[in-house]
Amino acid sequence: MSPGNCTTYPRYPMTMPPSWYLEVDMNNALAQTTTLRQQLASIVGAIPYGIIAVSEYGDVEIVNHPAVAMLGHKNKSPKDFVDDDIGLMIALAPDIYDKYERLILSSKRSSFIEPCRPTGLDTDLVVTCQKMLTGTLFVIEDRTERKALLYDLSHDFLTRLLNHQYFEIRLRLAVEKSKDNGACATFIFIDLDRFKLVDDIAGHAAGDDMLRRVAIALESCVSSQDVVARPGGDEFAVLVYNASTNQAKDIAHKMLKKVESLKLLCAGKVVDVSLSAGIAAVDSEQFEDIRLLVNAADAACRYAKNDAETRVHLIESDYREYRNYLQETNLNHVVNDAIANDEFYLVAQEIRSLNSDKRFSHYEILIRLKDEEGKNIAPNIFIPVAERSRVMAKNDRWVIQEAFSMMRPDMCLSINLSGQSFSDLTLVEFIVNMTDRYQVSPRSITFEITETAAIENIDKTKEFISALRKLGYKFSLDDFGTGLSSYQYLKDLPVDHIKIDGYFVKDIEADTISCAMVQSINDFVHKIGLKTIAEFVSSEGIEDKLKEMGVDYAQGFHVARPVPLADIVAA
Repeated sequence: MSPGNCTTYPRYPMTMPPSWYLEVDMNNALAQTTTLRQQLASIVGAIPYGIIAVSEYGDVEIVNHPAVAMLGHKNKSPKDFVDDDIGLMIALAPDIYDKYERLILSSKRSSFIEPCRPTGLDTDLVVTCQKMLTGTLFVIEDRTERKALLYDLSHDFLTRLLNHQYFEIRLRLAVEKSKDNGACATFIFIDLDRFKLVDDIAGHAAGDDMLRRVAIALESCVSSQDVVARPGGDEFAVLVYNASTNQAKDIAHKMLKKVESLKLLCAGKVVDVSLSAGIAAVDSEQFEDIRLLVNAADAACRYAKNDAETRVHLIESDYREYRNYLQETNLNHVVNDAIANDEFYLVAQEIRSLNSDKRFSHYEILIRLKDEEGKNIAPNIFIPVAERSRVMAKNDRWVIQEAFSMMRPDMCLSINLSGQSFSDLTLVEFIVNMTDRYQVSPRSITFEITETAAIENIDKTKEFISALRKLGYKFSLDDFGTGLSSYQYLKDLPVDHIKIDGYFVKDIEADTISCAMVQSINDFVHKIGLKTIAEFVSSEGIEDKLKEMGVDYAQGFHVARPVPLADIVAA
């Protein structure tokens, strides 16, 4: 290289750079580091997460404003913590500091993720700590708002108990644990009694207050690990872990006493609050589908409602009651479908006069139903289901309209009415409208009501009967003699006929007590000016005996079996 093309430097040994050269190089490196640090701090400062970079010696190298705020350091900025020990930075989260120390000493672990609530703060954080090539990086996320939102989504707004959707999740997990490791849990289904009365009389505000107080009472009876939920309305659900069914039964009784101790002022009066509870074991073998488990507990609750003494019912291990419940539930669907699709049909059974050879055309109308295979479902099976489902009043209307539309002018019909129809104030108007539509004479129609239903609400029954008798309709009191107060109520009910219960009639040939009962009823009824009809007349001997006693009419298989009303009308 020629002298003209090179720069000559002083001759210094190559192993010994001049001090001014080293000083310039270090200053440049420092400036670059500072600039890089500032740029990195600026980037980190724009991140919504809390960021803390810690050196391998435990000093804070980089920290942003969110980290300072999340960790509870008011009126401080990131620069106040740079180069300080990380322990000062996370002083309000000692558990996190302990885990950090264990992490840097561990040769196996490289990170941890831990929920954190700093001392004295109402914030829910999630801290992620990750080892780097040199030092450690903390990333902090504030999940307070997310947790609050999740809480609102998973809890009932009124009672702050777990809601239906999230309770099902917990129930499903309990079933899965039962399947995997045989974990023991029990499901209690609770229904409040007389809640609708409070809601109707005192208003929704009083009803809401009652639900909140009941929720607090129920939670006080279980441990913190157990779950109390409000699926909706006046229903509550409880999942008790590590408890046998007998232990759960004790808890349910405790809940019952706790709730019954609540006193609610309703329209100036103290209203007693109570509940019914059904219990079923969380058994994966029996209830792989949680809907079956819920149905089983619901069935138990229905049995509890019928047990006025205990109000708590446990589905036994043989699940016989549950299977009965499933059958009834299926039958309930059949009944409702029959109502919706007009699938019922009518049969008629002749009622014969015993005092004259003259045959008169008088029939009792009976409702019938077939199953999906076309087989008859016995009335004593589907009618109780319809009554429990509160659809008998609707059935009664269907029977009235169908019978009125089919009957001949020379026919007299007896039509059964359920107890549910007596409280239907619009039924009288409906009957009058159907009478006018089909040109039916009121004197050709007799409505039959059972003694039990009649005396259940004697005042409404009398009002209902009187309203229709004024228009010309007749009434029969069915199953007379079954009640202990039969004679007492008879003088208060304005009926035309008394149907003597078949329980007494069927044995009058052989049993002197039954014979005396029928004779007594017949004599008394005649003395007050009414007619008698004997049911269950199954032989000629019974018919002859009834004639000797002076009974007016007979009905039963010996007289005639029920046949389709359409066949009688067409004959």
